[in-house]
Amino acid sequence: MTVTTTSPAPPGAEDSGAPAKPPGGPAWAVFLLHRWALWAWIAYVALGAGLLLWAWGPAVNELSSTAATCELGGRGEPHCAQRLYEDLTSYQEFMRLGFFAVLGAPLLVGAWAAASLTAREMETGTADLAWTQSVPPARWLTAKLALPAVAVTAGITLLLALYRLAHHAGVGLLTDIRQWAPSWWNEDVFTALGVVMVPRMLCAVAVGVLLGLLLKRTLASLGTGLVLMGAGTSALVLGRRFLWPAEIRYGRENATVSPYTNLTPTDWQVASGAVTESGELVGEVGERAAYGCVETGYQEHRDTFDGDAYYSCLEDRGYTDVWVAHHPESHHWPLQFVESGIWLALAAAAVYLSYRVLRHRTAPREGAA
Repeated sequence: MTVTTTSPAPPGAEDSGAPAKPPGGPAWAVFLLHRWALWAWIAYVALGAGLLLWAWGPAVNELSSTAATCELGGRGEPHCAQRLYEDLTSYQEFMRLGFFAVLGAPLLVGAWAAASLTAREMETGTADLAWTQSVPPARWLTAKLALPAVAVTAGITLLLALYRLAHHAGVGLLTDIRQWAPSWWNEDVFTALGVVMVPRMLCAVAVGVLLGLLLKRTLASLGTGLVLMGAGTSALVLGRRFLWPAEIRYGRENATVSPYTNLTPTDWQVASGAVTESGELVGEVGERAAYGCVETGYQEHRDTFDGDAYYSCLEDRGYTDVWVAHHPESHHWPLQFVESGIWLALAAAAVYLSYRVLRHRTAPREGAA
């Protein structure tokens, strides 16, 4: 009888035939591959934060000191008015630049995500190599989506917080000096003081990843990502007034020349016109008829308005009243949540399609394995 002695295998030898996993897994691999992009994002956020911190601190303090020594709303000294103008311009300029940093972030992130996160790896074959290193395609894609989403959310949240602090610190002084306050529906106030920018950033990452998987070309994905995010942002900004039902006021409610005088400074007027005899609200044509009758109301006494003559003129033109559609300030958060929901829905759809595209492209490989 022959006895065969087998030497014990060295530790880890049983796994020598398996591909080595990258240290730290897919998340660490994504970090190493895109660490320069992360540093660029940190620098971008630091630049925007520096602008907003300066607006919140030195710019507001200087404006406040000047305003304390000047007579606001009265007849001030020429040099005092000049200092006020310069300090106010300085504060507004830093706020404007800080807002541009906030507004441009989704466009830059969308272009980068489309060009770098997936397209470059698909184009160079790096993705195929990663999938052969015991990294399932689904885990690879999850890391591509999750890490950038965390980074951009943290960065844009910081910028939004600083913008809010700087805005609230200076809006009172701006109102006292200019005798008007920024409207809540203005793009800078609505976007930078709300929550809509966070879903927009997440959508930029998700859409960029999907474009990279579909196009597999770096430059084509970069341009398409930039165009899609720009077009989507413009469409929602222009169509924002339609995201929530507007309230309607009629001129005869207070017997005024038009319902415009019924609105407050915080009401966002979005449409106006006249009411036909059948009760139909007519927009542009009715608005021209309403303005055409204003002269009739002022014919006899230029210092007063004759409402009866005005509405009699309207009736002669086939209209019975005037109307205006507006969003009161209470619609600010409903509009924010609806727009945020649209961005999140687009992001979720892009993530779903990304997994479907990846599963379709890796199915033969997984089947062969």
